[in-house]
Amino acid sequence: MTIRPPFLVLTPACIFLGYCTARMTAAEIDPKTVILVLIGGLSAHISVNTLNDYLDFLSGLDFKTLKTPFSGGALLTDPSSSKLVLSVALFALAATVLIVLGMASSLLLR
Repeated sequence: MTIRPPFLVLTPACIFLGYCTARMTAAEIDPKTVILVLIGGLSAHISVNTLNDYLDFLSGLDFKTLKTPFSGGALLTDPSSSKLVLSVALFALAATVLIVLGMASSLLLR
């Protein structure tokens, strides 16, 4: 639940909007780049969601916050999974950084 799948729909929607805008300008679009941007965007979104839930739990903020559909607090129901949540967050962050560095280096080598 810390990944918050319902909110991840926003990432491909934003990327699709950017893709459509680029298509309207008749720009050349590499399909591999679009896929990498999508994966990088999703991994960044997952990293932010999971790090936020982990840090809110760790700091005690989740214990003070009134629970709403938009608030986190998933770790309150299963505190033993906090290390797994941190691992997912760091893995997603590493994937994001690797994709960004790979794309940046390929642009610099052109």
